[in-house]
Amino acid sequence: MTNLYKALLFTSVAVLSAGCSTHNTASDLVNQNALAQPTSAVMVASEQGSHEISGFKVATWNTEHFAYPSDTGCKPRTSDEIAAMKAYVAEIDANVIALQEVASTQALGLIFPESEWDLVFSGRSDSPAYECRESGFTSTQQKVAFAIRKGTRILDVQQNDQLALHKIGLRYGLAVTLETPLGPTAILNVHLKSGCFVDDYTASDKGSCQTLAQQVPVLEQWLVEHQSLAMPYIVLGDFNHRLASADNYLASRLTSDKYHVDIATQHLVGCHPRYPEPIDHILMGGVKAASIASTAQVYKYEGMDGNTQDEKSVKAQEKAMLSDHCAVSITLM
Repeated sequence: MTNLYKALLFTSVAVLSAGCSTHNTASDLVNQNALAQPTSAVMVASEQGSHEISGFKVATWNTEHFAYPSDTGCKPRTSDEIAAMKAYVAEIDANVIALQEVASTQALGLIFPESEWDLVFSGRSDSPAYECRESGFTSTQQKVAFAIRKGTRILDVQQNDQLALHKIGLRYGLAVTLETPLGPTAILNVHLKSGCFVDDYTASDKGSCQTLAQQVPVLEQWLVEHQSLAMPYIVLGDFNHRLASADNYLASRLTSDKYHVDIATQHLVGCHPRYPEPIDHILMGGVKAASIASTAQVYKYEGMDGNTQDEKSVKAQEKAMLSDHCAVSITLM
């Protein structure tokens, strides 16, 4: 069984199934290379070195329309902004970062150099471009990905296309199983439907809430499957839903005895000066999470130290934001 735990280097990942999520051993993943279509992202495997880990930081960050070339898409970036994003990644100092709204592995390479990071990318096909709101620019892709610091063992990769509900534009989930101080740990990266910011999505007739209501059972099924594996598991990303709200129905549902999940980030205050209730969260299962939750933190951008909420201060803080989301993290010990 030693081959099962050989570390894998992924520059990008082919779609692992056309239907349900799939579970793959390391050897299965290598064999997928021979089956990859010419238009698919290609998966490459090689051995990584292992190292002793005392604290293992897991973060999530929605990079807001992060594109390649960097001056394209709904939020073009200057070279100075790219440099600032690289410095921000260094400040987070995580072992693994789940990312949302990324266009391609080439975009990720701008701030996650391949000499330091292994990249695992969504297998979702490209969706049609559209005219960006307000700016009139042409959009690029919004996909999920992982940046995993080299030396971290990647035991498994899964594409969860069910979260996309077979609808154009909805995002896949993406899961990796990594060797962490807790042992093999499954981590699911999600970017759920935007626009449903009510406490009870089941009581709303908004289209966005009805879509979210279809995604929730997919998420719950993933939780049920991983409860039976006797291993820690994490769901993190942009939930586009205010799970920290006291009366949030989805939060109460996920943390019920049925799913045994803790929202490690529930007590954080969001970084956005206009929207303090966070929608980026990290959920933990299969482990006592009290000590882990105590490590949760949010990373403001440089220049976001305004002490007042007057309009001038709010605008200054918004201008300092490299993305409309700040990263959040927990540390596994």
